[in-house]
Amino acid sequence: MKKIYYTFIILLLISLNSLAQDFQYYIFDRSYNYYDSMRPSAYARMHTYLAGPILEKAVNKNLKLTAKKCVPGGESKYIFSLEPNLFYNYQMNTLYGELKVKIYSPQNILKDTLTISAKSQVNIYKEADFHIGKMYDSLIINLGADVLKNLPKNNETINGDFCSTLELSKPKPIIDKDYKAPIQA
Repeated sequence: MKKIYYTFIILLLISLNSLAQDFQYYIFDRSYNYYDSMRPSAYARMHTYLAGPILEKAVNKNLKLTAKKCVPGGESKYIFSLEPNLFYNYQMNTLYGELKVKIYSPQNILKDTLTISAKSQVNIYKEADFHIGKMYDSLIINLGADVLKNLPKNNETINGDFCSTLELSKPKPIIDKDYKAPIQA
């Protein structure tokens, strides 16, 4: 009886582990190192925030069982890269959100590229971080409902080492060191 019990527990742990490793998500370093900003009104001070930690919190909150952060050596069925973009129109009190998602298959091939959009009527003059978090929550919920559940399930896996090539594939701006700004008259 104990053997059956232990076998059942091991199978349960293996199944939970396989569910947790369906997807790895990758958020570009730009979202962690550079601040995004939005102006709550014409005369208010700019509100600055780091998009990476807020988006990562939204992913962990809304895709608990299917997604984990991309780490070297981690195995999953798909890797998806996330590029968030928010815009606030203070005249209309509308917050627009856009999430560019690139989904990579087990053969390190770009399977799909899509854009998920959402908007909400809010005044971010107070509690701007709360409304930004809610916007990321709605974008991630739309991502999970529309896209990730419709991907085919297969037994092949992609290695998390591929995430380092994602960062390298992003074009770097070319800075001309000899450039001199024109003289304004």
